[in-house]
Amino acid sequence: MKTPRRLIETAVAAQKMAYCPYSRYPVGAAVLTESGRIFAGCNVENASYGLSMCAERSAIFSAATRGQRGILAIAVVANKSKPCGACRQVMFEFSTKETELYLVDRNPTTGKQHVTKTTVYKQLPGAFDPLEAGLLPANPSNLLRRKR
Repeated sequence: MKTPRRLIETAVAAQKMAYCPYSRYPVGAAVLTESGRIFAGCNVENASYGLSMCAERSAIFSAATRGQRGILAIAVVANKSKPCGACRQVMFEFSTKETELYLVDRNPTTGKQHVTKTTVYKQLPGAFDPLEAGLLPANPSNLLRRKR
């Protein structure tokens, strides 16, 4: 992906939809799937904190409900953007070694942003790999490419 502009713009728009009355920490995410489609997600909190959902998983689950399994790139937008461990594991499940991750540190007051480009694979060293554990059926196309 030469420029993640559209992906980041989608994540910024999703951030504006965040429901975060408890933390007041809005997060937006967007995933680009192998089909070229982009899916957005935002964090949605609940008074019973354990029932809250992060933006990254929201976007990935939205893509999955539409039959999308392989992710080419992910953008996460927040003030000091860093995906939690649960989100890193879910991102890993749908990614390859090449899946790009754009961490967008966006100042809520000025709107200025700094983008850090990395990969999902680098963000979770020692990840639980369901392919290596023998838990997946034959030919999970997104994970098999990891072995190249």
